[in-house]
Amino acid sequence: MVMKMAGARAKKLLLISVVGLGIIVFLLVFSLRSYALDENDCLSCHGNQQLTKTTEDGRKISLYVSEEAVNTAAHRFIDCTTCHTAEPHKVETPLTKLSLAEKCGSCHQYQYKLHLESVHGQQLVQGNTDVATCVDCHSSERSPHSVIRVLEYSSPAYKKNIAQTCGNCHGDVRLMASYGIVEKVYESYMRSFHGKAIQLGTYEITQLDKATCANCHGTHDIKRASDPASPVAGVENLARTCEQCHPGGGVEFASGFLGHKEASPRNIPVAHYTEILFTTLLTAVLSFGAIVVVAAIVRFSINRWRE
Repeated sequence: MVMKMAGARAKKLLLISVVGLGIIVFLLVFSLRSYALDENDCLSCHGNQQLTKTTEDGRKISLYVSEEAVNTAAHRFIDCTTCHTAEPHKVETPLTKLSLAEKCGSCHQYQYKLHLESVHGQQLVQGNTDVATCVDCHSSERSPHSVIRVLEYSSPAYKKNIAQTCGNCHGDVRLMASYGIVEKVYESYMRSFHGKAIQLGTYEITQLDKATCANCHGTHDIKRASDPASPVAGVENLARTCEQCHPGGGVEFASGFLGHKEASPRNIPVAHYTEILFTTLLTAVLSFGAIVVVAAIVRFSINRWRE
């Protein structure tokens, strides 16, 4: 009798322990939330979507900062005043692309130096606001408050997303035409082996070993394709760039690359006419096959009707 009572008590205690552990796990998983560091309680005002400021020229600009975005940003554990200085209300607003890049460069000095020497950075200093800066490549909303770590799957700078991020500008036909760039850069990349492999591959970094824009053109130090220092300027530089993934490829291998230009009678005519030949052959074979199948179906139908 005593043994039975002891066994029942042990089962009861085990059940209570399991239920209690389940409750604790539930609370840990669903109740814990990461909050950004906000030592001066800035979000108590700036978390209001209606918060605005009127500039000297009469324009209204929003001073709203999304708490949700800040709580998941890469810099969520850096207080607002680290970037907005000790007197944030005296900061000139709205911020410009140049001032944002300078602020990022106060910590990310090496990357900022490279960017200043790049085609984007050189144009930025001259006042060109079309060029890409830190927030254009590291934030989906192009906001310094929602910069995401590079290794997060949703980051615009994650390797699987790089082509699309570059394509935001380089896929804009009107914008590119204003700079005399007529090549369909994004489309031509996505049609290539590299583009298809990246698109069809998983998000696992070990599977993303195919070349993207950054592998060929660089990251923070992107140069004009015509700049002798560019990794893609001239067949010799291109060969060295290709050999990073294709050891021993050499100049012969690199010279077979069409670039982002479409093959045409003037640009690599052999590839252009070969494409026309195979397209014609494929169309002819499929057409002939379709005619044979349709003829067979018609003949079969006529024979059945006669019966």
